[in-house]
Amino acid sequence: MNGENDKLKEEIWNIRNYIQKLEDIKDEIIDYLKDLKELDDSTRNLWISDVKEFYYNTISAWEMLKPIKKIEFKNIETSKDFLYVARNNSSKIISELGIFQNDKSSKLIKKAEEAFKKCWDAFWFVFQSLLSEKEILKPTERVIKISDLEYHLLCSVCSKNAVEFKIGYGRFDKSEALVFRGITHERSMNINLANNLFRILQEKDLLGVHNFMKKHHSFEGLDAYCPECDKIYCWEHYNAREEFDDGFYDSTYGECPNGHKRMIDD
Repeated sequence: MNGENDKLKEEIWNIRNYIQKLEDIKDEIIDYLKDLKELDDSTRNLWISDVKEFYYNTISAWEMLKPIKKIEFKNIETSKDFLYVARNNSSKIISELGIFQNDKSSKLIKKAEEAFKKCWDAFWFVFQSLLSEKEILKPTERVIKISDLEYHLLCSVCSKNAVEFKIGYGRFDKSEALVFRGITHERSMNINLANNLFRILQEKDLLGVHNFMKKHHSFEGLDAYCPECDKIYCWEHYNAREEFDDGFYDSTYGECPNGHKRMIDD
């Protein structure tokens, strides 16, 4: 056991080597942006900030694993969260660099993608090793009734709470609303829709909830739901990825463990 722990400690420590490569790419991209005459100062500073955020989120993911003597489950989850943010940052940077379509930007894109892929793989090797000894409880219920005013939908893989519907106040609400929190965003809906939705939830009809959201919320429907599987997935197990166009957010796609892919937010 001690030998396995020592090996895991070494794997965690060695992630810094991949991060060093990422830092080198980060500096190259920043130097490239500083020399770009096509950029105004405001855009230049914003894009440089995006590159730094990408790098520092990766660093933060590693920092959460560094108390090697005792790594708690919440540290692993927080590390994953930082890494997912870094992946979204990476997509945004690549979108920004892709605007110029020259040899230099193409090489930087390739180097950034390769360096982050190695980081990503190193992190996930550690995550899987840390979690291999933990028993992940499978959800016994698709829909959990918290109260007459609140329902949760659990990930079918890890039982993490993926979706919430409740009567309450959203961030900018001045009166009570039907508040939806999914894996891509939170939004308030007309409170008069609650009774209809809660009846569907009581029947544990996920497709019914999805169709309700398509009608009253957006064409994409319930973001955490895979219609082909008829299952709910959290951000991680839907492998949700943000996509950018010219540096601006465009959409989010999910791909479930069974390979079903769809746009889950636009």
